[in-house]
Amino acid sequence: MKCRNCFQMLMIISVLLFITGCNNSGKYKTIETGVQTNLVTTLDAVLEANLNADGPGLIVSVWQNDKNLYTGMKGVARPMQPISEDTQFRLASVSKTFTAVAILKLYEQGLLGLHDSIVDYLPELDSSWQEISIHHLLTHQSGIPDIFNDLNTHEVINNDITNPKILQYFIENHQLEFGSGRKEEYSNTGYILLAEIITKVANMPFPEFMDLEIFAPLNMNNTYILDEDVDITERTAMNHAQHHQIYGRNVFAVGSSSQVSSMHDMERFMYALMAGKILQAETMRLMLKAHISKADSSLNGTGYGIFYFSGDGKTAYGHSGKHDGFRTIYAINRDKNAFIIMLGNGGDYMPDFTYVMDLAGEFLE
Repeated sequence: MKCRNCFQMLMIISVLLFITGCNNSGKYKTIETGVQTNLVTTLDAVLEANLNADGPGLIVSVWQNDKNLYTGMKGVARPMQPISEDTQFRLASVSKTFTAVAILKLYEQGLLGLHDSIVDYLPELDSSWQEISIHHLLTHQSGIPDIFNDLNTHEVINNDITNPKILQYFIENHQLEFGSGRKEEYSNTGYILLAEIITKVANMPFPEFMDLEIFAPLNMNNTYILDEDVDITERTAMNHAQHHQIYGRNVFAVGSSSQVSSMHDMERFMYALMAGKILQAETMRLMLKAHISKADSSLNGTGYGIFYFSGDGKTAYGHSGKHDGFRTIYAINRDKNAFIIMLGNGGDYMPDFTYVMDLAGEFLE
């Protein structure tokens, strides 16, 4: 039996309509090529119709029952460099899933409590933030303004946008939008602060901890954290295949959006996460628990570093990302033991992600 709308399920309405939506904004209308005789010809057709071989592009991968059903790509990562499975893309907000996993690693090691105050780890923050917990940051319930959406980042941060500058801004400006725990409101700032907490607790830079605890054990050799101290690799895709700046600035928002990964590495991570090879079973249940129910969530339920896409609030989950021209998403369907990943650098001029996922869902058993 085919799984109609298996991945869509209110999907991408777009994970985080309010911020990380992957759907087009009206600049480009997707050419709908319809369902073909099989998955390969179906997804090949939509990529062929909507992307240029010498322009920015997209790579798509579909897996079910530990088997790769489809991997296809079209476009260039940068001039004269076609996209491949080893092309490194900025993950944008998909980075948040990895940050959440890192926090849960420290939780498993007994080095922090999820309901500890963030001021316990970042005492430079104002004492009025004492009631904000790590749990609140993970579930977007802190009340801290979002540095990228509630504030004009280009006005409050000069030159390169980095974690130290963002942290200093909130040390000096500590007005909250609402009391912690009162509601969910998406906040990139929360995940930036989580990265700072990881640095403090692990007693090592966030990129080093991520490599030691997650990337290296999973042989994610084409993955790195892009901060102000790292050189961008030659395999890293360019924004719109033209440059590395984000909205005209160098952006290094570590913890929130600065992870860079390839399709091969994302597949390794998805497989390991689903197989229980990264977190202990009880910790994984904690990560996937809908800490915010469908009624109060921006989507259909909010876990740690993930949102539920499916209407039942338990079957399909994942995260999406949008950072200027970079568009990313992964979605896992637990009932079908399947996942799909899409990584692109073409901004609004790519096929609609919801449409592509809907097509893929037609061929899942």
